[in-house]
Amino acid sequence: MKFAPMKFFRRSKKSTSDPKLSKRSQQQAHDDVERDKYRLYNPRHEQQYNYAAERGRVFVHWLQLPAPILERVFAFVCPHSCDESYENCERSAVEDACMLCDLRDLAHASQVCKPWRTSAIQLMYHSIRIDSVHYCEREIDLSERRKRKSRFDRNGIPEDPAGARLHLLCRTLRDDPTRLGKLVQFFKTPYMLRESNAPLLARTIAVLPNLKYVDLPEGLFMDDPAHHTLKLEVQARCPGLRKMTYLAGSERSLETLSRGSVWPNLEVLELGRINMDPAVLRHVFAALRSLRALKASDCRMLDDDFFRYNDTLPAFPPVEELVLTDVPRITASGLVAYLSRDDVKHSLKVLSLSNTGVHPTSLHNVLAHAPRLVTLSITEQVDSPFPSHGVPIPPLTNWALETLRYEITASPGSSGYASTTAGYYNYLASSLFAGGLPRLAAIYVRDQTFPDLLLGLPPPMPGFAGSPQRPSSAGSTGMFNAGSGGLSPSSVGGFSNPASRFSSNNPFASAFNGPRGPGMLSLNQTLEIFTKGDDDLDWGSTRMDPFDAYGGAGAARGRHGRSGSSASGRPLSSYGLSDIGAGWQAGGGARMSIIQGDGHGGFLSVPGDNTGGHGRKGSTSSFGQPKDEWPRPSSSQGPRKGDRDLWR
Repeated sequence: MKFAPMKFFRRSKKSTSDPKLSKRSQQQAHDDVERDKYRLYNPRHEQQYNYAAERGRVFVHWLQLPAPILERVFAFVCPHSCDESYENCERSAVEDACMLCDLRDLAHASQVCKPWRTSAIQLMYHSIRIDSVHYCEREIDLSERRKRKSRFDRNGIPEDPAGARLHLLCRTLRDDPTRLGKLVQFFKTPYMLRESNAPLLARTIAVLPNLKYVDLPEGLFMDDPAHHTLKLEVQARCPGLRKMTYLAGSERSLETLSRGSVWPNLEVLELGRINMDPAVLRHVFAALRSLRALKASDCRMLDDDFFRYNDTLPAFPPVEELVLTDVPRITASGLVAYLSRDDVKHSLKVLSLSNTGVHPTSLHNVLAHAPRLVTLSITEQVDSPFPSHGVPIPPLTNWALETLRYEITASPGSSGYASTTAGYYNYLASSLFAGGLPRLAAIYVRDQTFPDLLLGLPPPMPGFAGSPQRPSSAGSTGMFNAGSGGLSPSSVGGFSNPASRFSSNNPFASAFNGPRGPGMLSLNQTLEIFTKGDDDLDWGSTRMDPFDAYGGAGAARGRHGRSGSSASGRPLSSYGLSDIGAGWQAGGGARMSIIQGDGHGGFLSVPGDNTGGHGRKGSTSSFGQPKDEWPRPSSSQGPRKGDRDLWR
């Protein structure tokens, strides 16, 4: 038998009638289709077609957007990536959103094409935020998957997702520090993560040279020896930090700032229970040329001399935001001396005073010397009523103030029936009627009856003032009408002309004789008033509209000056000093009640439909028939014809 080994290596020829073409034939057919498409849409460039150049081009305009526009679009996909505030991780969370899901969507968008990836990476690593859980329904499923279950333990110990994310982030940044590490400017971590993983946090911060803000453990602010390595790492690797906090025990580290070699670009500085020489502290502030906000809490060594001019000490730098809490030695005279400088007068925009030596009666001096002040907060506990005798106190006047927090409460030692705070809120209402705060839009007070003071009604008359006069036969007519006039509102004297109490140069006289008539005060602007009582948890909101000359409230004539209530939160500080807004978050809205008696000592329930109306005219049911909003009495046989209810 003749052996022919080559026949085993022969390839069988496919017939041309086979429907399945070879890979090369399929590629050639695809090229022909693309060439035909190009000839169809580009007839003028038929001879210049190059499939190799046109193969990867997609005719979609949104894939060719410029980088700034792409970053703007991606900012709506992941809003927290544009967070540049100096708030910590807990206070900078985006409400009604899941930050982890938004970051996942941005990561998916970066995989579309190279231009998208370049813009997405710039945004993804600009402000990094690590969260422990998903703030959506996805967390229910993921929490079960993270448990280390076994055959005998179905509820195993869950893993630490925040720690795992920090490990992955540290590995990614250290693998490419030249391109990714320099992009990070804000780094925020949860409280438990930064308190328990200080070594891993130090390894991550070591490759972030352009960092401006980072969440650090509290022990670092008090010079705790356990965080000494982390502090040295932050000082050496992150010279461009913008915010730092110093608490009791860190006076030596605070003094090193005066040399100008450690964090010279600080913009926000927080001091808590610091006890050091004010002269040394003045040198520290003089070295911080970029300081914009200062918060001092429980610093007993600060007094008025700290803000006054001194030939031997550098001047206190001008700031935009000044927060003083539990500093009783600083009074209004010290702030006035500080605000008398031209650079400070045009820079200060936010001032917060809580339990300081600035009394509400001297607040008008501070406002008069701060022409650029936008937000003012004063929180005081008073034990004496507002002074009503002696030299008259001028009203509050400021042409730039927009938000006023005026929280005056009685001290715990004062009696609850003394009405200690009534005079302070009357003074605030008189200042509003005087028109000295034209740009004021929001007021926060701790008196629930304050909106009633702004209705501008005249003072209540005595119970016998409007009683009918006694007959002339009684011989006592002269007794009631003797002198300049009686107690009747229609008489010439007495209560008939309340405006006579004001002198010609009194600022309240024009407001008292306003467009609503003599004796009726009126506001000059629309105000949003937030009130809160001693037992309330949330802030109630009331909108007060100004009255025009025709008795109307603004554009809606014929309405009452008090409009509907709503809920609103207090704006937070852009410098991370959000303790100013503690308790300003309004939740649930204001309380509005409708009470209707039933004629037997009880109250009727509020109907569920059309509760906003006060009358029954025009209210119809779904069948077109008039509908009563309140229940009508009826007998056992039903309503009888001709019966009239008691609510008409």
